[in-house]
Amino acid sequence: MITLTTFEEAKDGFRSRELRQSLYDEGAHLMFGVVVNLHGEAHIARRRLENRLFRRDTFAWYERDRLPEIIEQVLRPALAAGGGDLRTLARNTMMSLSIDVAGVDVPADQAGDRPFDRLIALMSRLARASTVAHAVGDKQAIIGDGDHALDEFDHDFYASSLARRADLVARVDRGELDETALPRDVLTTLLRNQDRLDLPPATMLREVAYFPWVGSHSTSAQLVHAMHHMFEWIDDHPSAREQLADDDVLRQRFVHESMRLHPASPVALRVATVDVELKSGRRLPEGSTVVIDIESANRDPAVFGSHADRFDPSRTIADGVPPWGLSFGHGTHACLGQELAGGLEPDDLTGLQPFERHLFGSVALMAGALLRAGAWRDPADAPTQDTATTRAMWDRYPVRFGSPT
Repeated sequence: MITLTTFEEAKDGFRSRELRQSLYDEGAHLMFGVVVNLHGEAHIARRRLENRLFRRDTFAWYERDRLPEIIEQVLRPALAAGGGDLRTLARNTMMSLSIDVAGVDVPADQAGDRPFDRLIALMSRLARASTVAHAVGDKQAIIGDGDHALDEFDHDFYASSLARRADLVARVDRGELDETALPRDVLTTLLRNQDRLDLPPATMLREVAYFPWVGSHSTSAQLVHAMHHMFEWIDDHPSAREQLADDDVLRQRFVHESMRLHPASPVALRVATVDVELKSGRRLPEGSTVVIDIESANRDPAVFGSHADRFDPSRTIADGVPPWGLSFGHGTHACLGQELAGGLEPDDLTGLQPFERHLFGSVALMAGALLRAGAWRDPADAPTQDTATTRAMWDRYPVRFGSPT
């Protein structure tokens, strides 16, 4: 086992096409054929297809039109109650956004049944089984429970979502509907290009199931980390609350710095398919397991300064270095939704609408909504860490709304 800890070696490892993704090997049954677990030409083909959906104009549409609706719906009951659990608010927001992106329809509530809550529970089980390498406890039982969760997801949500989109696609193909009638989601994109990929039904199911849990779990965790840093900053700089609430650019810097310090996965795992030599001269023999230590790389003082372990939203970073470090990966396996979560810096590309030129990302926008609603840490109920995983995660983070008393 070889560990890459410097920023440059970690980036080089991410870029190497001779290093195969292996982070999900222990959860391979649920991840077989999913884009993040593909290698070589199969990965390039799937990635190229799904990149048609993950474009700047699509991200801009979500930021401008869809995300504000989701945030308002999630915050409304918490505001009425005067408080809630920040982790739950983050999870509900990011899950609502992620199921939109994936293409999963959620039936309306019935007496005694809240399908959205059931979907969240299923996604938590799938996430734990897929990332079983980080789990604490009986791993075989966790994997088996993930299999059952996937079956339930198929029966309760996926089958009807697939049927509705297949009907819409067929109507567009017959000329009965315009292309604009099709949803902007992964499932529709796969259906529209099924002849290019020839995906088995089970692979399509796993692919669509992957996007909600990976999009919601990692992003909601990022939101809680970012709010924790903002709350601590406000404690030391009380006048910063109003500025952070109103200044999207400043708040995005806080989010990016938090993302750098708290990557969703502290490490990435690869297996060398041939002998590999990095630019540094480090040799990675064929068959070796390569640990890309993202947490250490993101705190490399050669790149992020002598106080790289410190939260500093005014940190100066060299051109070409992402403000979030390598938290979203790098190269061909970089996270497809990184711009949806973290946003995009201003761009002068011609042909873009003004609202498309600087995207702030779902985390920064939700954080702004929370601060404007008067969110602050509940002084009577301290947050707690999640002990069921080796990842740095909050289990509970109670907040109140309004003016602290």
